[in-house]
Amino acid sequence: MGHLLVGIIVFEMLLMNLINNIINLTSYQMYILTQLVLLLSSGIIGIGFILASYFLAVGSF
Repeated sequence: MGHLLVGIIVFEMLLMNLINNIINLTSYQMYILTQLVLLLSSGIIGIGFILASYFLAVGSF
């Protein structure tokens, strides 16, 4: 009976470890997604500034 209890405890620890790893992977994927969105939006804003300054420079001549 003691071996069964030890087996259940070990299985429970492995299951909790697996759930924890899945939660960490999900938060890491959200971190990567957030970084990609910030990079893309800053790139779009940068292109907008470049185009705006170009059109202002061309319009002033």
